[in-house]
Amino acid sequence: ELIDKAIDLGLSGLAITEHECLSSHVFALKYMEKIQADNPDFKLALGDEIYLTDTSDKGQKYYHFILIAKDAIGHRALREISSTAWFYSFKDRGQERTPILKDELANIVRKYKGHLIATSACIGGELSNNALAYSLTKEANDVNSARVYYDNIINFIEYCLDIFGSDFYIECAPSDENDQVRVNKMLKNIADNYNIKMVVGTDSHYLRPEDRPVHKAYLTSDDSEREVDAFYKFTYLMSDEEVKNLMSYSFDEEHIDNMLAN
Repeated sequence: ELIDKAIDLGLSGLAITEHECLSSHVFALKYMEKIQADNPDFKLALGDEIYLTDTSDKGQKYYHFILIAKDAIGHRALREISSTAWFYSFKDRGQERTPILKDELANIVRKYKGHLIATSACIGGELSNNALAYSLTKEANDVNSARVYYDNIINFIEYCLDIFGSDFYIECAPSDENDQVRVNKMLKNIADNYNIKMVVGTDSHYLRPEDRPVHKAYLTSDDSEREVDAFYKFTYLMSDEEVKNLMSYSFDEEHIDNMLAN
């Protein structure tokens, strides 16, 4: 349904990036075989939205991070990364957690240098999380806290550039929500400072806006700790026009076009 909808919207492709799960790649590839003749220009990318952490401590934030295979070797890297995460999985706050440590990720990626694309992911990622916290604490004149978040941003960016180089992209999201708009503008400052390309991710947890009540029911169907429904207000598959309209709250038209080109 996701692939069909993307084609209906006139998109040129999409990336399958489940949360620490690669099995849907098999189904997506089989489906693409069926429809490729009628849609020869549609591209399917295969990736993984991992949980990237410094430690295996319980009770922490399990930051999101996007990896996309550039080729078959890159997909082998994804499978090794995913297997490592699942091998060391554990229970925390009602859910099975599958983070991979930064040191573990670095060791694997260096074996497959140049075969993976990485992005900073959504507002659940370490970069956006710290960018938001930095902006808010700086605005509140909380200098000490702002310095901590500033250092976190620098350390994270330097880690990503060291491992991925030009294959690392800063991702922002289409939204008119204050926090996301604030984050988007912060991310542009960071990207400009480090000369890193930016991309847009629609992070499609459901197909269209009218499906949101069903998604909300899913989120609240068990007792585990989940993000609130508002977190997913704009996590549906968007057309170009929808993306451009929502991104206009954060950027001018030229920058939006550059991000879409990236």
